[in-house]
Amino acid sequence: MRSLKTSGGLTRGRGMTEQQRLTWLLSKPACADVNCAMQELTGVSYNTGEQNKDITKARQARDWKDTHKILKYLRDMNPFTSDTSLKSISTGVHAHSTVNVDKAKDVGNAILISMEGKTAAEYNFKRKDQVITLDTKNAVKVDGIEVQIDTQLLFQRLTIIAAKATENLEDVFRYELCSYPPALFDSSLLLREPQKPVLANAIWNLLAPDISEISGEVQYVLDGGALIHRIPWTRGATYQEICSVYTRYVSKKYGEAVVVFDGYSGKSTKDTTHERRTKGHAGVTVAFTSNMQLTMSKAKFLANKTNKQQFIKMLGDQLEMKNCKVHHAPGNADLLIVQKSVESAIMSTTILVGDDTDLLILLCYHSSLHSHRVFSDQSQRRAQRNRACGTSRLSRTS
Repeated sequence: MRSLKTSGGLTRGRGMTEQQRLTWLLSKPACADVNCAMQELTGVSYNTGEQNKDITKARQARDWKDTHKILKYLRDMNPFTSDTSLKSISTGVHAHSTVNVDKAKDVGNAILISMEGKTAAEYNFKRKDQVITLDTKNAVKVDGIEVQIDTQLLFQRLTIIAAKATENLEDVFRYELCSYPPALFDSSLLLREPQKPVLANAIWNLLAPDISEISGEVQYVLDGGALIHRIPWTRGATYQEICSVYTRYVSKKYGEAVVVFDGYSGKSTKDTTHERRTKGHAGVTVAFTSNMQLTMSKAKFLANKTNKQQFIKMLGDQLEMKNCKVHHAPGNADLLIVQKSVESAIMSTTILVGDDTDLLILLCYHSSLHSHRVFSDQSQRRAQRNRACGTSRLSRTS
């Protein structure tokens, strides 16, 4: 203490002396008596309250509410399971097998060991020694080891090498240098898309625009793939709520319908089509439950086959609870959809609801003239085409 006031006046020094400390201690009871007397005289009292806000009742109630919220969160996304794969607790996204960010300490120790005995000028930090996170997307194999790269930086470096290797850089870019025939493939292992809608439009144009209304008992057969893409998803809604939107839509519009879904657990003739629809985005695997909230866009979620297959199973169970008949194909469901439509036509008039041109072609081949009528409803596709053409003609089931 640099200075202190005692009964003897102001004393400067490095600390209290024994006499000053004794005087100060003996004066405390007297000061307390003076303080009490002044409060009684003036009618003013001094009270001390709870200094820590966390022990107030309002804060305790809030903490208790937050505790229950955390417990509910951990029940839905329990990290203490037998699953040893690395995944995000908040989103359920599974990490790729190359992700090693959970071993950052070991990776750092390995780097430190490699630095021993070297000066700062001798040591080079290598990109392949870095930890790989969930956000990592691009990698190339160098001597059997996957190295994360920046594609734009790699192209720039290769361009510099080409400029030094040849006098005329234009000669390098004169040749296509493709490893696949561009006439058949849009990119490696991705076939060009056939123009099937042209055939479908030609068939629709041959049909009479006015047909008689369908009467009597009608059975609907739905293409599950088209059904999934028809309804938008709301980010933040639970997967249970998303399924409920589908079940209400089907029950209200089609009643106890027959729904046939594609399978995504194995190889399929539609793998090329699915790859094209994802536009090169593989999508991340999400370990979700019915009570979890959607944390990404619908397109990104469905770009992953595992996510799509699990959601289809969940949606199929909900539709069966609404007395719908659900069928899951092992792969491409087009043939199974048409077969179920033809079987249904034996008992009653049937309407196949699907936008795929393949369904229309298969239906023309498999339909029987000795059963009830079978109609192909591609109103969604035709409505999109009419909007694009600026027309207002309504689509009719035909």
